[in-house]
Amino acid sequence: MKKILLLSALAATGHLCAQTLTEYRYWINDDPTTLITTTIAPALELQLVSTLALADLPKDFNTITVQVKDNSGEYSVPHTTLFSKNSGALNGYAYWIDDAIANATSGTLGPNNELDLLADLPTGATSGTHTLTIRFSSVNGSWTVPLTTPFDFFTSVEELPGISDVLLFPNPVTDQLGLRLSADASHTLNLQVLDVQGALVRDLSSWNVSGTTYRNWAIGDLPNGTYVLRVSVDNESWSTPFVKQ
Repeated sequence: MKKILLLSALAATGHLCAQTLTEYRYWINDDPTTLITTTIAPALELQLVSTLALADLPKDFNTITVQVKDNSGEYSVPHTTLFSKNSGALNGYAYWIDDAIANATSGTLGPNNELDLLADLPTGATSGTHTLTIRFSSVNGSWTVPLTTPFDFFTSVEELPGISDVLLFPNPVTDQLGLRLSADASHTLNLQVLDVQGALVRDLSSWNVSGTTYRNWAIGDLPNGTYVLRVSVDNESWSTPFVKQ
């Protein structure tokens, strides 16, 4: 048996409350043969953040399911969450657009490297909604589970003369709203976030652009929902919806 520290995975189980808790049990990857039951001192709350004895696991994403039992003998609803077994330092990546894995772009990563997807995404996609799928490799040769993110791309914007290849990434967005575009000359853009009724939610201020450039705005504090990004230059404006989640 190996000892593996389940960081955020077990932290996510947090406060599993019933009546007076007397026992918990857990199993891995929906495999009942991995079931382990542990008796605890009676308590109103269980802080289950610890080192657990686990069998050999693949060095990628796994699931752990936890239940707690109270003094009435009843078990709680099973709570399942993802965790990853340490697979060593990352040393590479591969990403592709719209499930075209045969055309994947790959590269290497050093210990202190950062991968800027907004800057590196290839242009030339047709206008519309697309998906980016990325996975990372580790020094032991394993790959992470592929992660897929939608984004919007517009080859041209009639309302914004001189602006083309507009990339809104990601959409939906949780924290950073990214915009990349190409400008045929120097332009000053003004950007606002509107609600679906057209009311101003946030002024993102002006942005001086020239050539191919990109920028991110922190919008993680906005309530979840549908919004509109409005981009204006001179007396022209263009709007596109996005989802905050």
